[in-house]
Amino acid sequence: MMPSSSLIPLLLAGSLIIHSTHAFSAPAPSNGIKIVGLPGGQIQILPGMYVQSFRRWIVDDDGNINNKGDYNEKSTSCASMQAEPIKGAGHFSNLPEDEGWVNPTTTTELWWPRDLSRLQIRPMMNVLFRSGSLSYVSVGLDVRVPHENENNGDGDVESWRNYGMNSQPIARQWTTLEIAMEKLFHMEGFIIYNENGDDSDDDQKHDTLFPSLNVQDVMQRVAIFSAELDSLSPLAEGFHIASFPMMENWTDLPSSTGSKNKEEGKDEDETEIIYKIVCMATSEPFANKLLDMDEDLLTMSATSVLEVEVSLTAKGGDSPYLTEPYKPLYLNK
Repeated sequence: MMPSSSLIPLLLAGSLIIHSTHAFSAPAPSNGIKIVGLPGGQIQILPGMYVQSFRRWIVDDDGNINNKGDYNEKSTSCASMQAEPIKGAGHFSNLPEDEGWVNPTTTTELWWPRDLSRLQIRPMMNVLFRSGSLSYVSVGLDVRVPHENENNGDGDVESWRNYGMNSQPIARQWTTLEIAMEKLFHMEGFIIYNENGDDSDDDQKHDTLFPSLNVQDVMQRVAIFSAELDSLSPLAEGFHIASFPMMENWTDLPSSTGSKNKEEGKDEDETEIIYKIVCMATSEPFANKLLDMDEDLLTMSATSVLEVEVSLTAKGGDSPYLTEPYKPLYLNK
C-alpha cells in the first residue's frame, strides 16, 4: 500500500470541466447538480438528466456488499476491493441484465412505497470518475430494503437498493477533491421535520441521522481503488459514480406511524411528504449551523449537500406496471 502522502497527488490528478432563499426551507429548485469549491469561486452545473445517465457502483473492501435482491453479476474488482453496479442506474437500456429495472437515481425525492415496512440507510462518500480519473466528490446515502424472501427456505435476508423510482439519492451539490482532502472535512446527516405537520418554517426541527464522520480513511480507500483500476475496468471509460461506505452498520429510517393520511383518512394512493433528509460534507466545524444558512452562503462554503424529501407513495405491489425484477420484492414471487 502506498504511504498516505503519495495518495494526495493521485487524488488531485485529473479534473473535470463541464460547462446562485433559505437553503433548506423549500425543495431544491431543480434536479441539476451544482459543483462548488472551484478556483475563483466558480460554480459549474451538470444537468440532472445528464447525471442520471451515469453508471453507479457500490465499492466495498470486505466482500460483503449485501445486495442480493438486485445483484448484478457484472461486477468489477481491484486487488483489494469489489465494485458492484446498481441495476438500472444509468441509461444503459441495451444491457440485457438491466431489462425491467427502472433508474433509481434521484436528487430531490426519496420514495417510500407503503407496502415496504422498513427502509435503512448508511452514509457514503460518492466520487465521480471520468474515463477512470477522479473528478469530484460528494456526500452520499446508501438506501436499502431489508427483505426476507419467504421462498428461499433458509430465512436469508436479501437487500434491495433499487426498489423502484427515486430510491437511490445523490447530492445536489458536489465539491472538489482539494476540499475533501482538508483535515476538517467531515460528514453529518439530519432529519428535518415540522412538529405541527404543516409547511411552516417556524416549526422546523431537526434530529441527527448519523453523527459527525471523518472522511480521511475513506479517501484513502478511494485513492487505492483508483490506483488499482486498469484499462479493462468498466470504470475506465465514460462517467461513473462510485460510492464508498462510511460505516458498516445500517440505520432504520423513522417509520410513518401517525402520519396525516392515517389521521385524516386520506387516500393511501396519495403521495405524502413526511420529512426531509439533509446530509452534508463540509470543512465547517458544525454542520447543524449550516441548516440555517442562506443558499448563497452555503455555496460559498464549498459544502456538499444531499437533500431529499421522503414521501410515502402508493403500494408497489398494486402497480399495474410492476415489472418482473420487482415481483420477488413486492409480491414474494
